[in-house]
Amino acid sequence: MAAAPIRVISTMDDVATALQDLQITTMDQTGDVQFQLDEQAPLIEAAKIKMKTQPGERGFRLLNPELLECKFKAKMELDISFNRVLDASNQRFDDELEAIEASIALLKIYARYDDNQVEPHGPPLVERNRGVRHAIYPHPPFQFPITPSFDHGTPAERIRFQHAFGTQAARNEAAARDIRAQRAIWQAKLRLLEVRQSILTKEKVEMNIKMRQEFKRLTEERSDLGVGYADYELPPLA
Repeated sequence: MAAAPIRVISTMDDVATALQDLQITTMDQTGDVQFQLDEQAPLIEAAKIKMKTQPGERGFRLLNPELLECKFKAKMELDISFNRVLDASNQRFDDELEAIEASIALLKIYARYDDNQVEPHGPPLVERNRGVRHAIYPHPPFQFPITPSFDHGTPAERIRFQHAFGTQAARNEAAARDIRAQRAIWQAKLRLLEVRQSILTKEKVEMNIKMRQEFKRLTEERSDLGVGYADYELPPLA
């Protein structure tokens, strides 16, 4: 008795087409054709074939069940690994966004502070502007001395000291500048964090869309994925 013809299939539609071409309409004709899974069969299609395949003698024989098993295993392992690393990456986005949101909320509270609630920074007001004199040297021959003298040399060679602000009004102005500086840095931080928040939010959405699109293409296209045994664990998404 001649062996039944072999049809190479990649999808369940290929099976249906083969049965129609050979005019096979009943299970009594299972010996009239044999099937062989295409090595390049897409993972998603191989998984659909796997759902219709099981050990037995009364169906249409599949000649390379090991290949089908490898394809199915590759699909399942990639699904699990992909979802795991994508979830981990999303969690990293969420953790950073949560920290940014907390910082933004705190900065908005600071922005409502009265002047007397702003914590002072810098030296005490009675010491402000105290130190050695400074001068601007815009171009030669006016050059800054290589080794300026603070305590030695002739009086003309010494750099003199200057006193701190001598009036309460000047000290009050210094304190007011400190408050303005603190409010300015709070606002700068807020602006930068809001930009970062916007970037991360968009990046998270874009990452999920593009990664899922690419994974879908990987499982739907013809390829060597699952053609044999391999390590299908995906690395973390940085």
